[in-house]
Amino acid sequence: MRILVILRRVLDPAGIVAHRRLRRLFINREVYIIQPADECALEAALRIKDAAEAEVVVASGQPEPDDDTLRRGIAMGADRGIYVSGEAFENADEAVVARALEAVIERLGGVDLVLSGATTLDTGQSQLGLRLAEALGWPQIVGAWQLEVAGGEVRAVCRDSEQYIRVEADLPAVVSMASGALKPRYPDGVRLINIYRDEGEVAEALQLWEVDELLTPEELSPVVETLGRDFPPERERGERVEGPSEEAAQVVAEALRQRMRG
Repeated sequence: MRILVILRRVLDPAGIVAHRRLRRLFINREVYIIQPADECALEAALRIKDAAEAEVVVASGQPEPDDDTLRRGIAMGADRGIYVSGEAFENADEAVVARALEAVIERLGGVDLVLSGATTLDTGQSQLGLRLAEALGWPQIVGAWQLEVAGGEVRAVCRDSEQYIRVEADLPAVVSMASGALKPRYPDGVRLINIYRDEGEVAEALQLWEVDELLTPEELSPVVETLGRDFPPERERGERVEGPSEEAAQVVAEALRQRMRG
């Protein structure tokens, strides 16, 4: 069994300060971390590997090779990592990344299960797993909290509002894990040292693939056009109403009517 885990990096929010009045972001400490939901996906893959024989491949797509993300993934227990890099990723959206991952799966000779995080920490998007499943024509499970594989099926527990439900899908499938679903394990110390020293079998597990060799120029064209980014307007102070009284109720009702009209 082969499992592909998608790992993406993001700036650590602890090093970022948003200044609303100046409408600017200040990066005080440029430190990248693995998306928390993606770490949960990797932990789910490694637990499947612990329970049964499986190969775990981690992949990341960035304009430049992203050393730390895949090295940490291999140190945690993944068997190998694939960088998909190239300048075309500079303005790539989720659709382009999904096409690149589809090409990665084809070059690998197929996989049985694809795992990713359900949402991204920086933009809150949750499109990648959905787009990849559509491109592959595979069933998908979104927002899994628990995961197991048995009898040619993937079985997950997902949360629907205030309740949990069991979901099953035939393999191959795409599953996105909810952020905080599982506690990721710590990297193995020896593997972590070897992967950064480029020593042993661990260092040989990293591969670099150029996205231009996987996709045509047409396939590298994003479907989303970014017009710009801006801060939301500052919140206006509301009107304080003392109550309860009939007058207070009328003021609240009128405020709600104004909001509905706006």
